[in-house]
Amino acid sequence: MKKRIMVLGAGIYQVPLISLVGKMGVETIVVSPRGDFPGIPLSDIHLDIDITDTDRVVNAAKEYGISGIVTTGTDAGIPAMGAVADAMDLKGPSRRVAETASVKTAFRCFQKENGFNHPSYKVCSCSSDIWVFLQEVKKKIVIKPDDSSGSRGVTVIEPRATREKVESSYRNARQFSRNGRICAELFVEGSNFGGAAFLSDGHFRFFTPTRKHMVGPVVQGHSIPSGLCDDYASILRKEILDTALKLGYFDGPLDFDVVLHGREVTILEIGLRLGGNGIVDCIEDSTGTNLLEWILIYISGGSLPGIDCYHPNTVSSYVFGAEYPGRLGSVPDIQEIKRAVPEVKNMVMAKKTGDYVQPLSHNANLVGYFVLRCGEKRYMEVLAKVNRVFQLDVEESLASNSGY
Repeated sequence: MKKRIMVLGAGIYQVPLISLVGKMGVETIVVSPRGDFPGIPLSDIHLDIDITDTDRVVNAAKEYGISGIVTTGTDAGIPAMGAVADAMDLKGPSRRVAETASVKTAFRCFQKENGFNHPSYKVCSCSSDIWVFLQEVKKKIVIKPDDSSGSRGVTVIEPRATREKVESSYRNARQFSRNGRICAELFVEGSNFGGAAFLSDGHFRFFTPTRKHMVGPVVQGHSIPSGLCDDYASILRKEILDTALKLGYFDGPLDFDVVLHGREVTILEIGLRLGGNGIVDCIEDSTGTNLLEWILIYISGGSLPGIDCYHPNTVSSYVFGAEYPGRLGSVPDIQEIKRAVPEVKNMVMAKKTGDYVQPLSHNANLVGYFVLRCGEKRYMEVLAKVNRVFQLDVEESLASNSGY
């Protein structure tokens, strides 16, 4: 029987993965709710299942006799992926590890119990819980849905915020929380870094940090190299590895977000998959390493290439989106943009003309991203050049759409 690989999700970040699976000569089973998602037409078999519905995903995996299960760019399907790996003895994280890493309060509890740096936090089930926490710490805090990713529902609250501000922030977070819980935590001051890694037998076969550019809770992009000196990069690397091993995660891809304050590293999140916002593209352009191919080699039982020392080219990503909701009109021609801004290498669209777009209040609402030939030092300069020639045409509308 022909081998089958299940891909969870059919959005912009899963499309390259689905395409790679198809090139392997195996059947691609794409799990995603129905909708205008670009990965669905690329599948051999599409299953209309929400990737957060663990039981249905496990039953479908058994029914179709899959030989591997993967996802990228989202945490939503990681617990289901872990459950399938357990049930069918496939490559991937265990369900226990997947749920610990993918649920914010569970991860904070893990950090606390194992002596890792972490912000003070509170598990909240109502806005009053958040208000009490804010009065206790008297400092800036962050409100996060407990089991969501892509900066959905995240709000930064100042110490003198009103009760009304706390109420609206709670409602915003609650709409994205599947388990109904909210994580309120102390805002961690310092420099933001992201990155990706690949583990094999408890060792890094690949590791690179990125300089993470933020606009409030929204990720604006990443830059490689990160600008970290070797000493600080080693401190970050050790904290990531120690955390992964203590979790019980010894093999597979890893995405991370950290804050560095002096020589102290605080891990905000760890994802047991590769990240979004152009980070995979940047890594390939910078180092020549296609980590999506590594995932497929890993789940197929092959030997990873393994490059841990390299001299990266300078590259960055820039996420763009709409200022207000509406229908996306014509998109500027990429060749014209390149002629005007030579630093632009590529543009990847998450939406197409006629699609409904929401304001870029979180990264799941991105319209697309650029890959740029520049590093962190020229990042803002190049963004200014891009924005002078690139404008989204959005016609206001009341319709809506969503996806992973």
